Amino acid sequence: MSHFWKRIPAAVLMAALMLSLVLSPASSESAGAGDPVYYFSGTGRAHGVGMCMDGVYYRAKEGQDYRTILSYYYTGIAFSATDENRPVRVKGRDGQIRVWTMHDYLHHLQEEPDNYPMEELKALYVAARTYTLSVIARNKHTAQGFDICSSGDCCQACDENKNIPNYPNNNAAVDATVGQIMTYNGQPIIAAYCGSCGGHSENNEDVWGGSAIPYLRGKPDSYCQYSPRYSWNATFRRSELEARLNSRSDTAVGILYVMDLSNRTPGGRVRTARLTGSGGVKSVPGSTIQGLLGFQSTKYDIVRSNFDEYICVLNPNPQPTVVTFTFMQPDGTNSVQAEEVGANSRFTLKVNDYLQFQEVSTKVVSDAPVIAERALYFDCRGSFNGGSVSAGATSPQQRWYFAEGYTGGTFETYITVQNPEQAPADVRFTFMLPGGGTIEHTAQAPPASRMTLMLDGVPGLEETDVSALVECTNGNGIIAERSSYFNYYGADGGSNSPGVTAPSPTWYLAEGYTGQKFDTYVLMQNPGEQVCSVDAAFMREDGRNIRRTYELAPHSRYTVHADNIAGLENAGFSTSLVSSNGVEFIAERAMYFDYNGCGLDDGHASIGVQSPAETWYLAEGYTGGRFDTWVMIQNPEAAPAQVRVTFNTPGGGSVQKEYTVKARSRFTIPVDQVEGLADTEVATTVQSLNGLKVIAERAVYFVYTDGYCLRDGGHDTVGVTSPSNVWYFAEGYTGL
Repeated sequence: MSHFWKRIPAAVLMAALMLSLVLSPASSESAGAGDPVYYFSGTGRAHGVGMCMDGVYYRAKEGQDYRTILSYYYTGIAFSATDENRPVRVKGRDGQIRVWTMHDYLHHLQEEPDNYPMEELKALYVAARTYTLSVIARNKHTAQGFDICSSGDCCQACDENKNIPNYPNNNAAVDATVGQIMTYNGQPIIAAYCGSCGGHSENNEDVWGGSAIPYLRGKPDSYCQYSPRYSWNATFRRSELEARLNSRSDTAVGILYVMDLSNRTPGGRVRTARLTGSGGVKSVPGSTIQGLLGFQSTKYDIVRSNFDEYICVLNPNPQPTVVTFTFMQPDGTNSVQAEEVGANSRFTLKVNDYLQFQEVSTKVVSDAPVIAERALYFDCRGSFNGGSVSAGATSPQQRWYFAEGYTGGTFETYITVQNPEQAPADVRFTFMLPGGGTIEHTAQAPPASRMTLMLDGVPGLEETDVSALVECTNGNGIIAERSSYFNYYGADGGSNSPGVTAPSPTWYLAEGYTGQKFDTYVLMQNPGEQVCSVDAAFMREDGRNIRRTYELAPHSRYTVHADNIAGLENAGFSTSLVSSNGVEFIAERAMYFDYNGCGLDDGHASIGVQSPAETWYLAEGYTGGRFDTWVMIQNPEAAPAQVRVTFNTPGGGSVQKEYTVKARSRFTIPVDQVEGLADTEVATTVQSLNGLKVIAERAVYFVYTDGYCLRDGGHDTVGVTSPSNVWYFAEGYTGL
């Protein structure tokens, strides 16, 4: 990918995608500071039962008459008459009780402005007249010595000091509907109405409890959305949000991890909010959160995060095991979740369900050895849409090497560092440039935390290819990964890879493709003091090998664009890289693509492996929806390899297939086409049956949806050769 950025427009859209409610850090800076900003917004005002006055306004503006309007909001009602001169005892705003006729009482109501459409005002006064009779019939205030009060929160807004002549349209509406009421089975209905239903009114029992009332049925209302009062928002810092929640015993959960608002009424209001935090789990009515945070209604929601994170676990053992996930945030806050994973099965944990809108590193500990990977699906700032995946690391290390990295054009490259120890870790970054230049940078990772460095912001790393060495200069070591977000000739997305812990004279890369709209790069890093001479063999699926030799300067990064190599046109291939002069180096592979040429564009990257093995494990994989999963097997030996591939599914089932991989070639398995693997999560084990060692990778191409938005792209990772009781993931994010 050397210098291709010159062909890419410099400006990209950087605006964050904001939906109806956001609960997320305002920026990566605020998130890293440990006190992110949380944005809330919602729709509607008040309870949402019965008639929506904002909807009535726009229906009347459209030309609907008041009886048509009322018949929509109140199901199955009839119109009847009452005595307009009957007395009504009204408690005024001053506390005094006055006796007015119904007609006089309605003239004193102050519910809607005088300049509103006449048909709306008529609908209002028929409903108000009817509601008054229902209040009297229910003896709501009889024990207090009056029939109805002047509070809009309790009954209807009324003002004994209202200057009635100043409201000619309201007065005309009262007079035009004299005596008209709504009834159901011959009785006046409880003609509830609210300011705005927020797009859908509610069933009475879902808001107030009790039995269902036939005429108070929730229904959609597309008219109120035109009101400027339709939506609202509020902003809190996390510390303030937690302080409000912790001010009450029924909502106190300590450090807030997740606010689950998925339990909703049919009309979309929050029925129950489930709060998970360091102090436990609490479930409270949605109205409790509404009151605590000052919201206008219970119709509030969380905008779905732009990053969805999953930890995928393969348990290859014949018995279940307990797996504990520890989530580490930048400020040192940790949270823990334990799950049982069935025997010989694949398990998936969505991190967003346990930690919302946070940067996070994860430690996975299992009672029995397992395999773990992490997958991310994202729409980063509305500019980079795709996904990435990575196998975990099994232990902290003092050194991590990264051959790949780029800061030019629209590329953003990050190194994430996980410090699982209980003391700060001093971290030194050595960046190696094409030709041999180096740049150093230092930082400190707090205890039990995650730290992020954006390479584009390091002086001297502007607009360049770059390899990196990340070292822990004290303590017991760290875990490091690299993530990139990019727009490569229109293919926008992101990739991720862990580092490798040491150079080697030999590297293998099972995946590679130059057909369709795929570009493949091999990236090499020479961290040593001497020139490294590398013999490359590109092993096609048909067994033909294309050979090249490359010279890597000391302390440098070197890039090979495989699509430009004669003989690799439109080919699937694996790569073998061997140092001919004994100087050790590091190798990775990066790919950018438009999968099947249908706009499913992204990129992915993977580290090389230092040696083949008889067994490989891949925890992630999915064949449902618009997911295509492929397993690539490289045989670098001079004889065919016989392999058995076992595909494990979530219920403990498995499918086994055997394949022959030609000598010095690449072999591809389209997992979606394997009988018995349609529409399922799947983990894969590749085993050599004839003693010849191989290398295995897995690529997934997808259209991912969380039910609200689509994220399309692809990701890839090389397998691991053995299970472990401990896995670490430096990268992870569940926010914007």
